Amino acid sequence: MADREEASEPDWLSPLATTSGRIKDELRYDMWSQTTPAGTTISTFGGGKGLEFIAAPHVQLLLGVPSYTGHSALTPPDGFGDLPLMLKFRLASGNRSNGDYLVTLLLSATVPTASRPNGIGAAVLTPTLAMGKGWRGFDVQTTFGANLPGSDTQRLGRQLLWNTTFQYRAGWKLWPELEANSTFFEDGPSAGENQTFLTPGLGFGRVRIVRGLRFAMAGGLQIAVTRFHTYNHRWMLSVRFPF
Repeated sequence: MADREEASEPDWLSPLATTSGRIKDELRYDMWSQTTPAGTTISTFGGGKGLEFIAAPHVQLLLGVPSYTGHSALTPPDGFGDLPLMLKFRLASGNRSNGDYLVTLLLSATVPTASRPNGIGAAVLTPTLAMGKGWRGFDVQTTFGANLPGSDTQRLGRQLLWNTTFQYRAGWKLWPELEANSTFFEDGPSAGENQTFLTPGLGFGRVRIVRGLRFAMAGGLQIAVTRFHTYNHRWMLSVRFPF
């Protein structure tokens, strides 16, 4: 069933920061390191990813692993974050021979399993619409969603999230890409502000390891291009094992 589902959609490599609308069986682990406005470094291991698997036709679940955050400063303390979960429901798709497109609904959630400041102290739902279209070796993938805290909105605020990836299938299993990652702050302490990052990156894969197990990875750098930004120069690395 999972093989049939993956065969009926585009075979694009998942972008580095933009959530893919593809449904797939994959184990993924992301890492990143970023500089704060104060000049300190924050390193994150896990990146809100984990085990992604096709549970039914058109349906994928993500059982994530709480990310571990390390700080170069003495405070705040290092520690694990909240538990990430995701449901994908693919509305429509076509593989390279049938239009090379997809439309998917996503519902992400973080369960407050960690104490502040590494946990955010409240459950957050993030409904998202993902779309994509390919033309031969080139594809565009975009998502639009919103962070909706279940409580403490005055502190956490609400944000609109818009991400777009321009990706090219090159030779030697390489996938150069350029992403635009934008956040619009609607409520909370940063209400009225917005931040946008440009993220050049390069993906590699998928390479068969044994039987159905394959390997892929991607890396890149998020660069702030707006006056307001909560961080800058985030180095990102993503390791994936599709199966």
